[in-house]
Amino acid sequence: MKLKVKDGKVRFIMATGDDFVRNEMSVNAANSIIEKGKVTKSTRFEGYPVCVDEKFYFAAPVTKRKTKRMTSSEVEPQEVSTEE
Repeated sequence: MKLKVKDGKVRFIMATGDDFVRNEMSVNAANSIIEKGKVTKSTRFEGYPVCVDEKFYFAAPVTKRKTKRMTSSEVEPQEVSTEE
């Protein structure tokens, strides 16, 4: 996953008991944490989709998937047989 890097630092949120702390760390430190931990996707904090060990949440670009839209919103009725 690609992290959002600014001036060689990555923004993160870290769980500290029942609270959370927001700060920055070097890219190397963030990569080390990511390599050693279990990485999952998260929607807990907007803009922080990379979760490591349910403790660190790293800032990363959020990509939205495009969905195909139906060309017609109308549904054709099906023919119902009245023969019994």
